[in-house]
Amino acid sequence: MPPLGRLLGLAAMDAPPPPTPPKPRRPRGRPPIHLSASLNLVLPSQLFPEFPVAGCAPGERRLMLAVLEDAIGILVKHRDASEPRTRLLYHETATWVRSDDTEWPFAFVNVCEAIGFSPSCVRRGLGRFLRR
Repeated sequence: MPPLGRLLGLAAMDAPPPPTPPKPRRPRGRPPIHLSASLNLVLPSQLFPEFPVAGCAPGERRLMLAVLEDAIGILVKHRDASEPRTRLLYHETATWVRSDDTEWPFAFVNVCEAIGFSPSCVRRGLGRFLRR
């Protein structure tokens, strides 16, 4: 007959592990007033909407500015490109800048007008810069 301690040791190994304690419940509803007051921040642009910040623009205008910035970067970076892919990218971008199409929202003329630039001035400036 096996010793009693050995029997108890085997019995302990066969028993399932003790259950984990339940997670504490999160309180429902609003947080206490001292917490919610610190979360209700008021921005200066909400108090004074008639005085817009210089760097503030609607998302569409910022996107159009990014498109124009990317196009100018492509024209400057790849004007002397030798690889076929980069030459094609340069020529497509140059064609986009020269186009007077206004059908598409992101046509060059529409992008310039949405930002507040004159398309002809941007073209002249790019032409002068690229000729140097």
